[in-house]
Amino acid sequence: MTRKIVFITLACSLLIAYGVMQRQLDARSGGQPAGFDAANVDVGVKAPSGSKFVRSYESRINGVRAKIAHYVSALPAQRLVQRFMSETAGNKPVVPALVHSTGCAAAGYADGSDVIGVVAMNSPSGCSFFISRAPAKVYDGGGKSGDVPGADAPGIPRPIRSSRTMSVEDLGGVPSVLAFYEGWGPAAEQASFFRREMAGRGWRETEDFGRMMSEQMDGDVLSFTNGTKRCMIYIEKEPRSGKLVTTVLYRVKDWLPAAPAY
Repeated sequence: MTRKIVFITLACSLLIAYGVMQRQLDARSGGQPAGFDAANVDVGVKAPSGSKFVRSYESRINGVRAKIAHYVSALPAQRLVQRFMSETAGNKPVVPALVHSTGCAAAGYADGSDVIGVVAMNSPSGCSFFISRAPAKVYDGGGKSGDVPGADAPGIPRPIRSSRTMSVEDLGGVPSVLAFYEGWGPAAEQASFFRREMAGRGWRETEDFGRMMSEQMDGDVLSFTNGTKRCMIYIEKEPRSGKLVTTVLYRVKDWLPAAPAY
């Protein structure tokens, strides 16, 4: 189960990085996107001291309902995660503190039948971070097809020679899918496949944004737009296993509200 949790924390790291790069978590942008409905879901977890609450909402991880709360802090991401784990001492850790090249940190622990996770992303004023609560069963393996339960991004081709290892729906309380796949083959072949298939389905590649994101990541980032829809595809070869990991993020234009000034 630990490996699956590592997958979701790193996948959410990528998702948060995407929002940050688009300035949607910048406190200076002011206010929430048009049509964004506030929510108030009790995650049942106390945030680290000194944090400021933004909002909370329900999502679905591998087809199972999960609760997520969004906060901001003046602490950098790594220190925030360390404080979160120290203030929840006594719980069984299932994910050691992880630090990603995007400036994101993540960790998690078991809380009875649930798993509590935290993902924090650095920002100019500190960090934005998310605390999640989900039943441990969401991290169970896939069925005969090799896919875990959940959904693929609508209208987006599946990566070739891959199975779905994680699915997160309706992040931020808006229509969205974050699907995580594992397979094999050259990364360049996977990128060429997506460029060809996405163009045939009416998507336009935003090369400047993809190039900018690639500078922040270890793998290749492809970014596409189609009207109000957005799609980002991240392709990375795992150095130890040699497996090809592909992350597909589909969402509507408005994703997360701007974080309030801290």
